[in-house]
Amino acid sequence: MGPKRRRAKSPPLHWLFVLIALSATALWLRLGPLPDFDVTHFQSTTILDRNGEVLYEPLAASGNRAQWLSADKLPPRVVDATIAAEDRRFRKHIGVDPLAVARATLHNLRARRIVEGGSTITQQVAKLLLQSHDRSLRTKWRETVVALRLEHRYSKNEILAMYLNLAPYGNRITGVARASRAYFACGPESLTAAQSAFLASLPQRPSAFNPLRDPVKARARQQLVLAKMNLPRVDYEHARSERLQFAKNAQPALAMHFIEHVLVEWRPPSAAESEARKPAPEGGRRSTESVVRTTLDANLQRAVAGIIEAHRADLLRHGAHSAAVAVLDNATGEWLAWEGSGNYFDDGFGGAIDGVVTPRQPGSTLKPFTYALAFEDGETPATVIADVPSHFPTAEQGVVYTPHNYDGRFRGPLRVRSALAGSENVPAVAMLDKLGPESLLRLLRNAGFNGLQHTADYYGLGLTLGDAEVTLEQLITAYSAFARGGKQITPTMFLAGRPGGPEARRLVSARTAFYITDILTDPEARAYAFGTGGNLDFPFPVAVKTGTSQSYRDNWTIGYTKDVTVGVWVGNFDRSELRGSSGMTGAAPIFNAVMLAAMKRARGSLPIGDWTPIVPPSSDVESVEICALSGLRPSPWCESIRKEWLPTNEQARFCSWHHDGAIDWPAEYREWARGVGQVFQPAPRRGRLESLPHTAALKIANPAEGATYLIDPTLRAEFQTLRLRAISPTRVQWYIDERKVEPEWQLARGAHTVTAMDESGRRESVRIFVK
Repeated sequence: MGPKRRRAKSPPLHWLFVLIALSATALWLRLGPLPDFDVTHFQSTTILDRNGEVLYEPLAASGNRAQWLSADKLPPRVVDATIAAEDRRFRKHIGVDPLAVARATLHNLRARRIVEGGSTITQQVAKLLLQSHDRSLRTKWRETVVALRLEHRYSKNEILAMYLNLAPYGNRITGVARASRAYFACGPESLTAAQSAFLASLPQRPSAFNPLRDPVKARARQQLVLAKMNLPRVDYEHARSERLQFAKNAQPALAMHFIEHVLVEWRPPSAAESEARKPAPEGGRRSTESVVRTTLDANLQRAVAGIIEAHRADLLRHGAHSAAVAVLDNATGEWLAWEGSGNYFDDGFGGAIDGVVTPRQPGSTLKPFTYALAFEDGETPATVIADVPSHFPTAEQGVVYTPHNYDGRFRGPLRVRSALAGSENVPAVAMLDKLGPESLLRLLRNAGFNGLQHTADYYGLGLTLGDAEVTLEQLITAYSAFARGGKQITPTMFLAGRPGGPEARRLVSARTAFYITDILTDPEARAYAFGTGGNLDFPFPVAVKTGTSQSYRDNWTIGYTKDVTVGVWVGNFDRSELRGSSGMTGAAPIFNAVMLAAMKRARGSLPIGDWTPIVPPSSDVESVEICALSGLRPSPWCESIRKEWLPTNEQARFCSWHHDGAIDWPAEYREWARGVGQVFQPAPRRGRLESLPHTAALKIANPAEGATYLIDPTLRAEFQTLRLRAISPTRVQWYIDERKVEPEWQLARGAHTVTAMDESGRRESVRIFVK
């Protein structure tokens, strides 16, 4: 019997568990989760003007400014310099370099302090992703694990791209792309070897090597990096001797009010977009560009800022410390310029306040909407309105509203064309009294004046004179609808995002838009009030309107061409009064210069002599002759004939005011005519001139018993007068509170007794109230 064969022993079971544990550990090290990483957290948003010029770059969520560089666009010089400065064995290790760790340990022991680190570029990426701040062993272990996982999942170029995009470069700058522009005003692909070496030296100690603080130390570090780069001898000597010229790293201060609105209104990336910006599992990195392209034209914006500065002395002379200007492209609804105060950084006078969107009283700039409402109701530019002393009832029982014109004069019968062009107050109030304040309020709200939240009774007839608060942005938007033939669109600050163009809706008819535009472009119609050759006159058609608010706190000029609408406000944010300033003297000079600059930008050159109408006549109007006084078709006796646009279907009505050598004044104008020395003349067919009414009794015709008058704060005191009239066969002497006064009495607050006394000593008195 042969010897027994010994059975082979099975390996102990615990070795199998060890093998499984090691395998599991290796898999966990290589395949475990990576830190959540959203590129948008590190990337700042660059705000550009319409031509690609950088306006502003706010801080990213990480607190720095950064731009993302893709893995397939890494500049070779930057790559070489970074590897030389940070990790010469980057292409060879697996995320952790034992040789580098041993070398660093030896050097640190010799120096008896930490003089060198052993972290690889991959480990530094891990640190940046984890946002580690302490240097404990536990933190170092986590960074090592993440580094191994990064090496397993990404290529070397992708890891290097992460480092170049996430590394700090000092002065709150993250990433080499942003750093190259901040320090050298060029893209990373244009950096020289010397510049690349300098930037590569920063991430290790960005504060210590800051060239703005210690240029000598920064250059020494740069020279050390250059020596480590694999440069040909000639290139090395050239880079070594190159003098670095640093760009000014100041944030632009252009259009800061506009930029603030962009930052508020800009829609951040959606969740799906943010997900698309995370590191791709394979094949590199998706595009992560974060750029907001705005409608602003930086060149025009600079021109606007320069214009305001050029008029600064004039503004200060009138007591105005702030000016707001905005320019809108009528075709697209894009904001081309937006200046909120004239000096954003002027802390003394509220420079950071945006006057384009600050509610203020608009003065007469709302009058065109009253007349637009009238045109929608069937009136025409030839309609005659009574510009005579008038009293209008208000919502308050017993209180009447007595408007006055800016210059204190009354001009009798005024056609709508002259009344609007000359910005007369009394005709505008008379027209609104006929139409109703509630109708105007409805139109204004439809036009975008969404701040008008009170009732029509609250605003009253003064609404047409600007007794409400609106913004410059709203005025420009509403006026631009006239330039489009009555169509309104919603303005935008963003260049793209409205496929097919802006959506338009009709605000007023094409005929109304033509009427308003034709009147506001008529220099002859406004000459009696504003003169000629001033800031409202241009060598091409411009529809323009001025306005001055109560107590002269604000003045405005708003106008448009076919291409652009321009608005200017001048005043003080603390609402202090201006000195001797109106829309003509404060805002109009700035408006004139801005309009010229905007039109030059729109057309390439000024359209001098091009009198093509801004809005062409609508198909339902025709140019006909009218009597300049009555606005009706002329009779053989009418002395002055004008051309006017009237509806084609309007029945012709002929002037009955003029007769052979005489004017038969309608009743509402007879008192005015006598006051200005125009004798009342009836038609000759009556056979005799009408005489003034005679009566033996003395009777006060104006004011009425118990009448209440309101002082208008928009007018100077000398224009706030009450005309005293009495019916008497003899001359009358007037007394207010027993003090002798002239028949044209300047209003004074309080309760007063008005007394008339004729030559025979008869007296009559009435009681009035002035508020």
